[in-house]
Amino acid sequence: MDLQEEILKRSREIHTDRYSMAINEALSMYDNRDLEVHPEFQRIFRWRLRQQSRLVESVFLGIPIPPIFVAARSDGVWDVVDGVQRLSTLFRFMAELKDSDGILDLPEPLLAGDYLKSLSGVVWDQEKVKNGAGLGVTELTDAQKRFFKRARLDFQIVEHTSDDQAKFDLFQRLNSGTHLSEQEARNCLAVMLDPSFHRWLKGLASLPAFASAVNISDRQEQESYGTEIALRFLSMVTAERSDLSGLKDVGEFLTGRMRQFIRDDDFDRSFEGDRFENVFTWLHEALGEASFKRYVPDSDIFSGRFTVSAFEAVSTGLGLNYSYWANLDSAIRSEEIKKRVKMVWEDSVFKQRTGAGKSADLRIPHMYEVGKRIFSEA
Repeated sequence: MDLQEEILKRSREIHTDRYSMAINEALSMYDNRDLEVHPEFQRIFRWRLRQQSRLVESVFLGIPIPPIFVAARSDGVWDVVDGVQRLSTLFRFMAELKDSDGILDLPEPLLAGDYLKSLSGVVWDQEKVKNGAGLGVTELTDAQKRFFKRARLDFQIVEHTSDDQAKFDLFQRLNSGTHLSEQEARNCLAVMLDPSFHRWLKGLASLPAFASAVNISDRQEQESYGTEIALRFLSMVTAERSDLSGLKDVGEFLTGRMRQFIRDDDFDRSFEGDRFENVFTWLHEALGEASFKRYVPDSDIFSGRFTVSAFEAVSTGLGLNYSYWANLDSAIRSEEIKKRVKMVWEDSVFKQRTGAGKSADLRIPHMYEVGKRIFSEA
């Protein structure tokens, strides 16, 4: 297939449209649940007050705002693909934005703009302000509110008849320049695919036993690394060895597996949730924060930081041999886990396939095999 044929084929798979509407119309769609802004995104994308104030200033000055990209669902609802924070900022300023529990996300008084210095302390409604209205707070006049509500926004719409993959690819491309970790972007895709899966995965990553065993840093947690390695465990423990052959990019592998979990009716969240909780509870009881730290045979201690190779081998090994470990007495299980974890670190294949410079295709399939072998009943 040459370039022109590819262009024609792919262009027929993606259908787009454009629409312009007043801010008040967009707010009405939001209130009627016809426009999904996804409260789950707001922690990831949240702008600082300075950025929010500049957007409001742009509206009053008539400075064009970049288009909002939405994906039309088959039920007619528009999913915001790019522009979550712009819309959230506008709706928050108008004291209409709600969090995931349906509670108003009250705004703060604006800061002075670059051009409109008098924006300092301005609010939409003095009775709906974070921490209550204080001195120096000024409410917009009715005329100013009308002007703001009538300001127009441009929407670029990916129609529901487009290829199912289109809106997710669009999201990744539009947000590739933002300060998102791969997992934060993947979380957003999960929310658009199935919010219940996103909540379920976050719930697993927040389990105390898991948090204790992986012991990741605050910065890693802020970048959703805990959620990523929880997904990594699920992806490896439910995979066949053939699924890992030729693996080139871990991110693509995790995203593909996540999409498969969401669309597969046979994916048993109840069983996988129980297996996840038990595996990391066993590790917490046996080794605690040392579960995935480097083992030093000469001194018989675990030291250093969380090691992803150990995580892949140890957690996957336990998960793949789940029935055997589940039937052991708890005291015996803890001692045996300690023994097997030490065996992982002394295994020749593990040593050969880990360390700096080892790409995913040279590591992950072998960690799968090492874990499956060392944690087997034999």
